[in-house]
Amino acid sequence: MYKVLIVDDERTVREGLKHLIEWEQYGFQVVGLAKDADEAYEKFYDLSPSLVISDIRMYGMNGLDLIKRLREKDKNFQCIILSGYADFDYAKRAIQNNVAGYLLKPIYEEELIEYLEKVKKELSKQEAVLQFAESEESRKKEQLILSLFERKASVSKQEMITYQLNWERYQVLLMKIENSIEYKINFRHLKNELKYLIDEHSALFISEPYIGLLLNASTYRMKEINKLFHDLKTTLEPYTEMVTVSLGESVSNLEDVYQSYRDAFQLIQRKFFFPKGQLLIDSLETECKGNSTPIDVSEIIDQLYFALDIGIQDSMKETVSDLFEWAIEDRSERTMKKNIVYVLSTVFNKLQKAKEDKEEYFISMLEKVLEIYQQPSYEELTKMVKQLLEDVLNELEYTDSDHQLKKLLLLIENKYNENLKLEQLAKLFNYNSAYLGKLFKSYTGEYFNTYLDKVRIKNAKKLLLKGQKVYRVAEIVGYNNVDYFHSKFKKYEGVSPSVYKRNMLQEP
Repeated sequence: MYKVLIVDDERTVREGLKHLIEWEQYGFQVVGLAKDADEAYEKFYDLSPSLVISDIRMYGMNGLDLIKRLREKDKNFQCIILSGYADFDYAKRAIQNNVAGYLLKPIYEEELIEYLEKVKKELSKQEAVLQFAESEESRKKEQLILSLFERKASVSKQEMITYQLNWERYQVLLMKIENSIEYKINFRHLKNELKYLIDEHSALFISEPYIGLLLNASTYRMKEINKLFHDLKTTLEPYTEMVTVSLGESVSNLEDVYQSYRDAFQLIQRKFFFPKGQLLIDSLETECKGNSTPIDVSEIIDQLYFALDIGIQDSMKETVSDLFEWAIEDRSERTMKKNIVYVLSTVFNKLQKAKEDKEEYFISMLEKVLEIYQQPSYEELTKMVKQLLEDVLNELEYTDSDHQLKKLLLLIENKYNENLKLEQLAKLFNYNSAYLGKLFKSYTGEYFNTYLDKVRIKNAKKLLLKGQKVYRVAEIVGYNNVDYFHSKFKKYEGVSPSVYKRNMLQEP
């Protein structure tokens, strides 16, 4: 993996670029973010990135001056310039200064990926020049294994014998060391520490930040693999919190070993969904499947908003369950976090507008929502989301009355302009919708929809007498279709909104 440092004085650009794509899928790892050139200069020497992506215009030193200064110490790293439209010509001239290219804001995934592929080719050429002090046979063996993982090589029977790889079955045990750059881990040194684990039934390889073992699956059964996992954890004890270990499926042909590597690699990508600190195997993945039937996210948002607005904890918990089932979508950590951030941000924004006295509180909560991106596991994410919503419930003040129907009437009076549906409110109050309808009719003497219409018409009349136009009144009280509003108004008032407005305003 090639290390990337992102430099921009706008936090939204830095964070947005970091989460724009699955960097590892293209052979890169974002190891640092910097808000200006000075911070970038310091992080460059701590992190040693292979690629720097920097904005042109920043406070203090600009992006090109930063690149020029860094090149005085290291001429091998690649760089991409970010620019606004006004800096377009300036950015193009930057290419003459050995800049790999420029991205015009706003940044699109396709353009970024295209540049990453270009940069990766150049970095690969540079790596080819570097030679490590290893035995030729060991180096070739490792290179052969890595080539097989990328399906760039075939292997002869003689090579299998020469490199002691003529086994009946093959399996990959893969380790990833997180934050390896921050802790300045020397992978070649670490490889030497792990060599005691190698025998004629295993082969060690490195592809930073990964270290792995190709195993003779006929010899290494689960009992032996579990012991190997324990030995690895002992050797890597200083980095225990940073190490993730996975096991791919076994294959019967050496040239198919890429399948086992791919399995192990994908398990690490999904480590978010596994119990912490265990060997990642398919069977251990947390059960968090999406709902088999489509879930309307707008309903989740409304349900969660109403539950928090009124203070119904049971409904909130049930809606959180629906939220996670919807958010899982393509079983991607990045997508799941993005979906949950979207829902919570929308709900907190609505609550901020509805409860003006709590504006500062919800601004701080919107900041906390961004911390979702830093949660390392599914378990910790669910815990954080539940805690955020519990905090909101504890912060808001609710009426002393616990009568459900009174709460429902209060909700209608305050939220009549929202998209209120009996089925949705029944779920909110934990009732069967038909039963709630009967209770509502018995309590108010009106059917739910009739009661809601009358509340809307009552408020519409007030707005009309204030001089509001009919189509605006329809929108404000919750009718998206002005003709439908006309028919409802005439049904309950006997005249159209326009006639009502004219008659009332003409009265002495």
